[in-house]
Amino acid sequence: MKIEYLMKLKKFIPFFCLFVGTLALPQPSFAEEKIEVITIIQSSKGLSGKNFNYLEGKPELRLLKVKIPVGLKTPIHNHPSPMLIHVTRGRLKHVRGEEINFFKAGDAFIESNNGGSHYVKNVGKKPAILHVGVVSVVGMPTAINE
Repeated sequence: MKIEYLMKLKKFIPFFCLFVGTLALPQPSFAEEKIEVITIIQSSKGLSGKNFNYLEGKPELRLLKVKIPVGLKTPIHNHPSPMLIHVTRGRLKHVRGEEINFFKAGDAFIESNNGGSHYVKNVGKKPAILHVGVVSVVGMPTAINE
């Protein structure tokens, strides 16, 4: 009986030592971490400088991930509803008439539904990725090509 007990104890000792050893390792302190809220963009006007307005109808929110290949240019278009755009990868050229803006990863801008026609071109060396939040109504298109 004593031999069986010692054999079991012998198998248990390495696991016990491993467990005790992990107690000596530094442990993360979750009490020090806090939730952080960072405003990326906030405005009542779009990139064009024009105010946006909310639409009548059954509300619908959209969150889109848009991938624009290198060198590609969108058709000239406008947006019938306001939207928030956050560039998460790449470099863009945004052209509205004579007004030209450039955006890179980390930049954000607002498109007003009163902003007018424009196009966007990927001028970077890799596909651009945008996350677009659209404040719309059911059945309304996100963009209207000219």
